Order: sequence, then structure tokens, then C-alpha cells
Amino acid sequence: MKNLYITFLFLTVLCIGVSYKIKDDYFYLPYPNAIEYVLVLLILLFTAVVLIWKKHRRMKLFLGLASAATLLIVVNSMNYFLEWHPLSLSLPFTNSQSFEVSHEPYEWQTATPESAGYNQEEIEQYLKEIEGWERLRGLVVIKDGKLVLERYQKGTTRFSAFNVHSVTKSITSALTGLSIQEGYLESENEYVMPFFPEYQKREQNLQKEKLTVAHLLSMRGGFTGWDGPQNVEQVLLKEEVSEKKMGQEFNYFTGSQMLLSGVITKASKTTTKEFAQEKLFKPLGIQCGFWRKVDGYYAGGDETYFTARDLARFGELYLNKGKVNGVPLLDSSWVDKSLTNYTSESKAFRTLDCYEEIGYGYSWWLLNYNDKPVYTARGKGGQYILLLPEEKVVAVILQEWNLQKDFGKENAYLCKLLSLLTKENKKTAYNTAQE
Repeated sequence: MKNLYITFLFLTVLCIGVSYKIKDDYFYLPYPNAIEYVLVLLILLFTAVVLIWKKHRRMKLFLGLASAATLLIVVNSMNYFLEWHPLSLSLPFTNSQSFEVSHEPYEWQTATPESAGYNQEEIEQYLKEIEGWERLRGLVVIKDGKLVLERYQKGTTRFSAFNVHSVTKSITSALTGLSIQEGYLESENEYVMPFFPEYQKREQNLQKEKLTVAHLLSMRGGFTGWDGPQNVEQVLLKEEVSEKKMGQEFNYFTGSQMLLSGVITKASKTTTKEFAQEKLFKPLGIQCGFWRKVDGYYAGGDETYFTARDLARFGELYLNKGKVNGVPLLDSSWVDKSLTNYTSESKAFRTLDCYEEIGYGYSWWLLNYNDKPVYTARGKGGQYILLLPEEKVVAVILQEWNLQKDFGKENAYLCKLLSLLTKENKKTAYNTAQE
């Protein structure tokens, strides 16, 4: 009997340890809440196997169920206190890895597509067509400050918050501008390493002494490694930089925004999340559904959850040159800097059907669509805030990022949307794909 207790205790502790390791180090996995359920199934499977032997069956069943319950309680406690992911996140391997927020997303004034200058029949036809957009979960279009198009699919609603991944970078960029406005930072030309004296005098960081906030914002920090889920310590101690490439070459590196979150935290003497809530989200009238913490800092480059309506409100801030309801919130000069191209050429930029990537600003992508400027905050798996300044339009697209992509078809839907929003009638890649 003693061996039975020891076996289940060991199994429980082992599974908790495995859960901790995976959730702490591999937070970018598509199903962040899957590991505990997988391990619970393994525990129950082990219990079923040992029940084959008749001796102490009732005790084995009790210990197996207690082990599974303990695992779920402990891991979910860690989820809550360590802020790994929303506790109410949908079960893994279901239609949508989202959760329903308890607050009312931003309440936009509404207008019909027709009153906004669009062809109602074309819009209705498009809404029918995108039923075939398998990964689409939310689509919101704001024109002239009014909600003219809103669509949710696969059981999602306006209350559904999704992981918007690298759209977070654009939010962190806004927080950097606000940190300068509040006097916490002198300018974007401030050096990064003095904010991290605990790492500053390490031999591997000598080349990082010239690293500035602007380098991080524009993805020109000279980092030579691959993009990945780095934390602040990993970036400062393990990632190498090339002084020759620093400030010269574009290299998309999420660790840059992790450092920015650390800089904001150190400079403001509060957390990035608290600073954002007070200086950005509250004035906008929105809420972040969840923000993932990574080794003491809130993730600056990914892992935030927003509803489509709230995300559109953030996009409108940039469309309106930093003003909220006519009142300046974010300095217009910062908006201009953010949407300025700092990298005119890069092998990383792509030409995709109806548009091309022509540059990168302060954590905003710059696109050219039929000689029209489009600015986008973009996240892994197809999350978009699209700014169409000539049309005074903000569009938000949320997709289920963990499902298999059909890039050609999805990009064609996007091209058709851009065509509708810019009031073009010429044949697009989407029309060709449908013929």
C-alpha cells in the first residue's frame, strides 16, 4: 500500500514539474492550456492500467482521481498567479482558442455600409463569401469613427478575446511614446543597457552598449539570431548582436520588444501592464483581456488578448494622429515617427498578390496597395489592424492562428476586402481565385 501512495505522489509531482517547464519555457505553443489535460489523461490511463490488478482497486481509483484533480488545481493556480494564460481560455482542440471577456468591448457608433459610401450588395456578397474563410473569427471595419461592418464566425462574439500575438509590438511602441511624453524616457535615442545594470558589465554585452530604444522599435538592433520567444535575460545574455548591422539592417526579432517592455517597466517603476492600463487603455475606453507575464516582465512582443472592437479603438488612435475624441493622447509626432519607413529594402519584405511590404516603422508594417498607403499591426496567424488613412478606415481581422493556413485563399479574401474598402471595382486576385 505504501508503494502505491509513493507511486501516485511521484507521478503527480512529475506531471506538475513537466507542466511548469513547458508552460514557463514554451508559452508560444498553439494550445497553451493543453499540457495539463494531456497529463491528466496519462494519469487516468495509468490508473486504468493498474486497475487491471484486483488488489486495492478502490484505493487505486481514489489515488488516480486525486492525482488528476491535484494536477489541475496546482497547474491552474500557477496559471493564475504566474499569469501564463487566461483561466477561461477555451479547451484545446476546439473551434476557437479564445475566451469571453466580462467587460463590454468599446461601444462604437454604428452606420450602414451604404451610408458610409459602400455598395450594400457587394458587402453582403462578401459576407457570404467569407463563410469559406475557415480560420476567420472576427472582422470589424470602422469608417469615419463608426462601425460599418462586424462579423464573427465559428461561435465567437464581440466578447471573444484572442491572442493577437505580434500586434502587441505596436501597442508596446505606443507605450514607448507615452513613456517619453511622461518624462520616463528622454527620447527613443536613449541607450538600452543602462536600464539593466545587472547585465550591463557582462562581456557578452559590450556590443549592446550602443543599442538604443529606436533600434528595438524599428527591428534594427543588429541581433543575429532567429526570431523566437526570448525573455529579457535570454536576449541580454545569450543573443548576439552585430555592431555593423545595428541601425542598418532589418531583422524581425521579438526579443527586441521584450527588452522594450523591460525598459518601460524599469523607467516607469511600474509594470508595463499597469502603465498601459493607466496611460493608454483607460483613456481609450478599452481593456486588455489578458497579458502574459514572462519571467517578471509582461511580454512586449506577443501574448496579449483583445476583442476586435477594442483593438479597432487602438488602431483609430493612430488613424487620428494620436487623438481620442479630438483630444491629444499620443503625441502626433510619435505617430508620424511610428509610420515612417526606416528600412526601404529587405529580403524579409514580400510582394503578396495585391499589395507589397515596403517598409517597417516603429513596430508598424508599411504596405503599398495599388499606390495607396496601408499601415498594419500584424500578428502571427493572421491578426491584423489595418489603417487606410486616405479612406479614414480601420479594419481588424482576427483568425484562429493554430489551425492550418490556406494562405492563397486567405490572402485573396484580404485583397477583396481592401478592394471593397478602397471602393475599387477592378478585378482582383480574389475574383480570379473564385472563377
